[in-house]
Amino acid sequence: MSSVQDERGSLVEKPFEATSIDVASQFSASLGKVILAAQAALLVVLFLFFNYDSTEDYSTQKYIVFRDIMVMLLLGFGYLMTFLEKYGLGAVGFTMLLTALNMECNLIIESVLTGTLSISMDSIINAEFSAATLLISFGALLGRTTPLQMCLISIAESLFYAINKILIVFGLFRAEDVGGTLTIHMFGAFFGLAASYALGPQEKESASNNAASRVSDVFSLVGTTLLWVYWPSFVGATETDVDENEMHCLINTIMSLIGSTGAAFYMSQYLNKGKFDAVHIQNSTLAGGVAIGATARLAMGPGVAFIVGLIAGSVSVLGYFYSSPFLEEKLGLYDTCGVANLHGYPSVVGGLLSILLVLFNSKAEFLVYGLGVQSIVQALAVLATIAAASISGYLTGSYVLRNPLSFADVPDYEDAVWWIGEF
Repeated sequence: MSSVQDERGSLVEKPFEATSIDVASQFSASLGKVILAAQAALLVVLFLFFNYDSTEDYSTQKYIVFRDIMVMLLLGFGYLMTFLEKYGLGAVGFTMLLTALNMECNLIIESVLTGTLSISMDSIINAEFSAATLLISFGALLGRTTPLQMCLISIAESLFYAINKILIVFGLFRAEDVGGTLTIHMFGAFFGLAASYALGPQEKESASNNAASRVSDVFSLVGTTLLWVYWPSFVGATETDVDENEMHCLINTIMSLIGSTGAAFYMSQYLNKGKFDAVHIQNSTLAGGVAIGATARLAMGPGVAFIVGLIAGSVSVLGYFYSSPFLEEKLGLYDTCGVANLHGYPSVVGGLLSILLVLFNSKAEFLVYGLGVQSIVQALAVLATIAAASISGYLTGSYVLRNPLSFADVPDYEDAVWWIGEF
């Protein structure tokens, strides 16, 4: 839809009309080839090299974790991004496509990097983590890219994510990051922001489509509540075999989410003269889950976890209120979903706090280094992740997001471009 003037000079909405080039048809062949190639690659690899893992490593609890995380990905992330009034189908539909495609690639890449050529519930859950990283990046680019471009980014990011996670954070540095504050949230956010920066500023007339309605905001809040409920399972996903670690992950995450929820509601009404901003509530209430991931299995105490949430929620709201306008006006960096504020800044908070919080439980069996050294390692892992994500994101965006001149006439944030229906 776009606005035009009628005979009386009033602005009215007119339906989206195809430009001189049918964009969906133009990209159809290439998109189909990419999707088909991914299926073919996984099929060949599965038949030639892979088998089931041992049943000794299986438990029903792992399937429950898989199910909880998949609800977060398809329903939580998907519906969280439906705040765009004219891009609801794209938000939910492309979330499903990109999740499946990224998981397929990750199953191959992580198996090669770890030398474990088998399919297990653990490897599938790890593939879900990779997909979560991609969906975070997708949020920064939401509505401004073609399905083909996002599929290519999905494939590329699955590789860069695995390299950072396996070879750098857990390989070179052996840092503590049980809930993915660094490897998932930080990497996904800075990768997406760098790709968005490479795409350039939003200069189309259709920029006005980047708007919400009361209905779309409610659907987005449904995604928020689903993410909130299942987030503890996400953070404790790898700890189901160790009761104490799992308990710490779950309790610390819950307390941090409670803290960020309280902080988000307080900060939102404080900055808006008594009224709440739906954007703050949809996103900043979840910031505690982002920040606590790096240290969730530490015996830090529920009070400390609550403070982590308070800090993360406050920083997130401040980001939406001050940082987003600054990035757009001064740097030309357009972040559709505000992933810098939900995932970027809170992940930096969580990473920096991990430098201090590893001191609370420095003799824990799962920490590789002793007092002091582990803190240095955490700091190095934060810096390395930001650098790896930013560089790989910018390079990927510079290559994949180059659009032909004809694309300048194609509306952004518009389902009618890519979906069949009455719009």
